Amino acid sequence: MKDIGEIMGKALNAVSEAVFPSNIYCISCGSLIDGTRPYSLCDGCVKKIHWIGENTCDKCGKALPDTYRGNICYDCMIYSHYFRKGFSCFTYGMYERELIFDFKYNGKGYLGAKFGDILYDRICCEDVKADIVIPVPISSERLKKRGYNQSAVMASHLAGRLGIPFDDGGLVRKKETARLRGLSPADREAALEGAFAFREPRKWRIKDKSVLLIDDIYTTGATADACSRALLDAGAAEVFLLTLASGGNR
Repeated sequence: MKDIGEIMGKALNAVSEAVFPSNIYCISCGSLIDGTRPYSLCDGCVKKIHWIGENTCDKCGKALPDTYRGNICYDCMIYSHYFRKGFSCFTYGMYERELIFDFKYNGKGYLGAKFGDILYDRICCEDVKADIVIPVPISSERLKKRGYNQSAVMASHLAGRLGIPFDDGGLVRKKETARLRGLSPADREAALEGAFAFREPRKWRIKDKSVLLIDDIYTTGATADACSRALLDAGAAEVFLLTLASGGNR
């Protein structure tokens, strides 16, 4: 039986082709474009995105300021992580927030295929040999309201391009948690304690495997760590984190 995330991913990809066939329209501003434009973004919108370059934290993957000395960000010097290494595509600024907000809350789940392509191009630049792709799960309440898990839609498309298995339903959210926005890193960690687990009947899928964990936004890493810990406890050999966007750095 296919996972609901995989089914939703294919359905939204079909919608994407119907709404933006062959990259005719920019997914952001709606301008006419041709098929050579990457990710269905016009030249103007591509320039608005703050793409993350080579100067990144060696642990979490956040962009580092040009004046920053060292290769580990301030947060990662203070807080340890369960994932082996993180990667991100662009910083989470005002323009990027609008794109992701549309994807998550305005019914534009079909953007997941385009974002999946962005994730693919990002991870292919790195020496990461993942065995399986797994999305960060959302609560059943949010899933019912939204109709899809945005991370699962991106992850399903990414796994297809990478040619490796996709699992949506093994990693589950065991309990509802309050909104993490505004909480300190310590409070976020406390709120997420025991929030995720990997279902016993499916542990064979990640036993001794390298997992590529997918999420839309990385901020403090509390959610990524809680998920990574659950995956490692279930028998995964290692966890790599790949996110569409990441917050600013100190």
